[in-house]
Formats: sequence, structure tokens, C-alpha cells
Amino acid sequence: MPVFGPQCSRPLLVVANSSWYLAHYRHLLLQRLQQDGQHVVAISPVDSSTPELSRLLIHIPWRIHRSTDANPFFFGISFLRMLFLVRAIKPRLVHSHTLKANLLAAVVTAIFGIPCVLSFAGMGRLSKARGPSRLAFVFVLRSIAFFSVRQRRSRWRWGTAPDRTAFIFQNPIDRSLFEAALPHLSTSRNYLIPGSGVPGAYLAPTAGAHNSVNDLPNHWWSQPLGPRHCTVPTCELLFCGRLLRSKGIVTFLEVADLLAAQHFTVFGGIDPSSRDSLLSAELPDLQRQHPNVVFSGSQRDPLLHLKVPYPVLVVPSNYGEGMPRSVAEALVLGIPVISSRAATCGIFDASTVYIAEDDDPGDYLHCFDQLLADHAAGQLLTRLQAGRHLVHHRFSEEAVVAQTLAVYESLHSERIKSYLLNKDDARLQHWLAQ
Repeated sequence: MPVFGPQCSRPLLVVANSSWYLAHYRHLLLQRLQQDGQHVVAISPVDSSTPELSRLLIHIPWRIHRSTDANPFFFGISFLRMLFLVRAIKPRLVHSHTLKANLLAAVVTAIFGIPCVLSFAGMGRLSKARGPSRLAFVFVLRSIAFFSVRQRRSRWRWGTAPDRTAFIFQNPIDRSLFEAALPHLSTSRNYLIPGSGVPGAYLAPTAGAHNSVNDLPNHWWSQPLGPRHCTVPTCELLFCGRLLRSKGIVTFLEVADLLAAQHFTVFGGIDPSSRDSLLSAELPDLQRQHPNVVFSGSQRDPLLHLKVPYPVLVVPSNYGEGMPRSVAEALVLGIPVISSRAATCGIFDASTVYIAEDDDPGDYLHCFDQLLADHAAGQLLTRLQAGRHLVHHRFSEEAVVAQTLAVYESLHSERIKSYLLNKDDARLQHWLAQ
């Protein structure tokens, strides 16, 4: 459905703190908008995904660095850059992603009175912080809320605008955290949309690498002969994500030490913008220390092209995820998942994944042993089928795009109240009348 009607010529602006995020998680949404005849502009930092994003829409580089998030000077520079870009683009709607970009977008769109959608792609590490960092996190949320319900009406006059901004949360925990920190803010514009959704390639009947003669997703789906005849298979335990300590890469390597007879593969690269990331110089030493681990780097859709008989996805993250798409991708491909409690995000439970209650590597070892025991007893298949059913019915990318477009449409009436856009329309009318 066209956003704000087919006659609307003003662009829709999408914002994120990386081009990779938009190209990887918002590709179908951006593609659908373009197909509907919408003009879409993106502002994000230049990275390896910028060429792909530029082929899809108009991309404007935005110099913002996650490594300088806490520096007021650099924060102010990022704010001014967004302010001037939005003033020049004059979009009818701004859709921002991630916490820092959301704060900047909330302030800038309030100044210009532009409808805004703020997507929280997980609250990140700050949501788990204590002490001063926790106070800073709450202050950011309250600042976002304050500006989200206000806008400039004229050059010097401000007013309230309770329906100008919509909030999208990827999981119920993040939504509850936001609402608990802001008890007086209306919840009528708070939407729960599970991440970016699983792409259609994963949902196709033939998705994944089928390895058995019966064309099953993997050997976990074959019926074992029973506990007495079942030997421990050689498994491929997988890590998918940036090599951040808060994402659990260190825990994953510790689990590899406990299961020396098993194979481990890491799909993901370092993040130069994060102090929490492993360094490139550390990887050779880690490879020597963990001979049963292979660092395969960042790859596109690694689970979809996987060809191993006994894969297991391990998600030892305490990062503050939104909705870990790798978990949904693994489930729909019939791959067992061992997850931290934090990474279940209030979405997945013990009926679909194995949950390690603590960060201790021994908890993940216990989950792995339980997985093997369930397979030997013929009980694993029920969990795998439940996970595949869950993703098919709730987490498709098509469904997420449709829900997001519906949020855009809900802000249609706010377009006519924009100070910047009305001022520009009046200027154009005056020019045409000359």
C-alpha cells in the first residue's frame, strides 16, 4: 500500500547508525516502498554495505560514530548534521533505528514538526547497566519521550503533539522497559513488531541444505535407533554475530574448550566502532588456542548455505537484543538452538530452544547434553517442529513489512501539521502564483 497516498511527492527518510543495518534488515521494506512509487532517502554512515544500499535508493553519508556516543561534542556535531540534512530533504516521514539515532531524530523532527517512527532494535548494553550508566540510559529514554510528543508550531511557538511519533519495539521486554521508565507517556502509539522478519528464502519449502536421503533439513530430523544404539554425533556448533564480548564470543570459545571433540564455527567479524569487540590482532592467537574453532568471518546468510549433518546454533548473548534473527533463521531451517535467557527476548521459550540460565559455560554444556539426550530418546523432533511452526506463522519478513507500512499509514494525518513542510508548501504556492 502506498504510504500517504500515491500523490505524495515528498521523500520518506530512513536513518540508522550503519548502512549494513538498513541493507541487511530493511531491504524488503525499502524495496517495497520503491516498488510502490515512493521516494526513499537514507542517511547512514559509509561502510561495506553502502554500495548495495545506494543501488536500492538515494543514500546520503552521515558521519556518526558509535565509538563516540558518550562524547557531548561529537554528539552535538552528529545532531547538527542531521538537523541540516532533514531541513534540506524535507521528508514527510522519518523512520529512525537504534538508540542514539532515535534520540537525535526525536529532537530534530520535533523542531520541524515531522511525523516520526522510532524503531528500537534492542536496547543494547546500556539496558543492562547499573549506576551512572543506568541513569544515563533512563535520561535518554525520557528525552526521546519528551520530544516525541512536542513540535514547533511556528518560528518561536511550541506545542504538544501526542500522535506525531510512533514507537516500534522488537520484543515485549523492551516495550515493558520503555513503558516502565515513562509511566505517563501514552502507550497508544507503541507497536510490537518482531524484528525485521525472516526473509522468504528461508521460508521456502526447499530452504536450507538438505543432507539426508529423505531430504530432511539435517540429521537431527532422522529418527534415532534408541538410547542404547545412539552414539554421540560430531556436531557443528555455530556462532553468528559481531565478535563482541557482550554477544558472548568469549563464552562460545570457553564452551569449545569443554567440547574438544566437537567442531565450532564463528560467522561474524570484528566491530571497529565498539570497544567491546575483539581485535583483528587477537584472532590468530585465539585460533591457535582453540584448534577446534574456525573463524569464517562475516558471510551473507551463512545458515541458509550450511552443509553439515548436525548443526547447533549457540547464542550466548547478554547484549540486549531486539529479536535475534539468527535464532528465527535457525529454527525455520530445523537447526537446534541453545540460547542465553537474555537472548530469548521474551519471544522464544523452552518449547522451541534450549535455554542456559546463567553465563557459565557449564550451563551451555548442560543444554548440549540435554539436546543429545532428547535426540537419542526421539524427543528432539517435537521441539524442532514447534520452532519451525512459530517462525512460519509469526516472523516472516513479509508480515513485518506489512505491519511497518501500517504504522506509517497511522501517521498520515500528522503530515498536515508539520511546521517545516507547511512553510515550504506555502513558499512553493507563492512562487507558482507569481
